[in-house]
Amino acid sequence: MKNQISRRNFIKQSLITTTSLSLGTSMLANCNNATRKLTEIGLQVLTIKPEIEKDYVKALEQVAEIGYNTLEMGNYYGPSLEEFKSLLQKLGLKVLAGGGAIGQLQTELDQMIQDSHDLGKKYLICYWPWTDSPENKTLDDWKRMAESLNHIGKKVKQAGLVFGYHNHDLEFKITADQIPYNIILDNTDPDLVVMQIDLYWIKKGNQEPIPYFEKYPGRFPLWHVKDMDNTPARSFACVGQGMIDFPAIFAKADVAGMEHLWVEHDKPENPMECARVSYEYLKNLRY
Repeated sequence: MKNQISRRNFIKQSLITTTSLSLGTSMLANCNNATRKLTEIGLQVLTIKPEIEKDYVKALEQVAEIGYNTLEMGNYYGPSLEEFKSLLQKLGLKVLAGGGAIGQLQTELDQMIQDSHDLGKKYLICYWPWTDSPENKTLDDWKRMAESLNHIGKKVKQAGLVFGYHNHDLEFKITADQIPYNIILDNTDPDLVVMQIDLYWIKKGNQEPIPYFEKYPGRFPLWHVKDMDNTPARSFACVGQGMIDFPAIFAKADVAGMEHLWVEHDKPENPMECARVSYEYLKNLRY
């Protein structure tokens, strides 16, 4: 009888332990999801352009004080590259990306690659795809543009960098019953061209990022995070002060393949304050 009771207690305790472990694992997973937060938040330096032009040292000191750890920018500021890199090192800032319009990429690519290496960048970005007016482009125009991106991307990859494409709203203007952004995604080699998705401009183009993440998983490692104000003009807003549902978008970060992001605002009234409140919003974002 004693052995039967002991056996019964053993089975009972085993069931309790197994259930507890199972619940614990489930609760831990939920807890991890509920408390997931960003460990890297970058700033597109053009957001604070007036402050940079006034006093780049003071401006970057403030950026670092806010908490940013990566930058997206063009060439260096100050009397020499070495002095600028020394400043970045002292402030704990790293320049990860920069770029230009496709015309510059076609005519000055070697120099842009060298400049990127000099500053320690990883990504070279195409911010604008046309050398002429973007109006009245055909699907064939977009396909040829995609091939140009592949061509540049191949050279950039051979140079040890990653080539990215940044969208505006024009890529979402219906052309011959198709969306040009889809043409770019379908006709660029993922090994040669990654997407730097601008979360404001895709919404300005009357599309949403999540369906793109799901249709083209892993194609969006780079994000421009900026907000849209809740007015008929749908203009820019500091991150967290507009109408874009960032928690829902960030919940799909793994599907998108997101690796790096940069806060951006094209025309902030108070650049440094906008950078500050945007950072605070993203720092406290849980997804």
